[in-house]
Amino acid sequence: MKMRMTLLAGVAALALSPAAFAQDSNEPVLPPAQEQAPAEQMPMDSQGAPSDPTVSQPASDSGAIGDVVVEPAVTPPPAEAVIQAQRPNEMRTENLIGANVYNADGEKVGKIKDILFDTSGAATGVVLSVGGIMGLGAKDVGLSWDEVEVDPQPELVRVNFTKEQLEAAPSFKTQEALEAETGIDDPVGGSAQPEPAPEPTE
Repeated sequence: MKMRMTLLAGVAALALSPAAFAQDSNEPVLPPAQEQAPAEQMPMDSQGAPSDPTVSQPASDSGAIGDVVVEPAVTPPPAEAVIQAQRPNEMRTENLIGANVYNADGEKVGKIKDILFDTSGAATGVVLSVGGIMGLGAKDVGLSWDEVEVDPQPELVRVNFTKEQLEAAPSFKTQEALEAETGIDDPVGGSAQPEPAPEPTE
């Protein structure tokens, strides 16, 4: 009887020993490894690493980020054609428009309202605003560019006429004003065709 009890106890100890060993061990129990396809059978990306075929890859084109586009060099105008700075003997039109005009006696006779240029770009005259009170009631008077003395350094404009002489001069009219009055294009230049002479009557 004693021998039988000893054998049963040994069998029970052998049956419980794997569970006890698993409980005493600190290592985690890992699931069985999943089968993977060999690396040489998987698609590779541009870096040589396996890539997932289910993930779509962006198409590569010439406009992709990272492409460097070299712009052709732009040639500037020649040095003799470029003015890099205003000269001491030059005056800008923004300083001329609205500038006071004086005569030889230092009397203020008007203000420059406009500047006239021909087709070659040369200044041909100025339009002065003369008379009036605070700009009201003033008249426009045109003068030849040769009659105007411009001094860039003090930004002074002079003419050799008195205020009374300028007020007595005929008013300046623009091309638009002349066309509105006469209904003829370029009446000063004479581009209008003359009317045909009437036919003689018998």
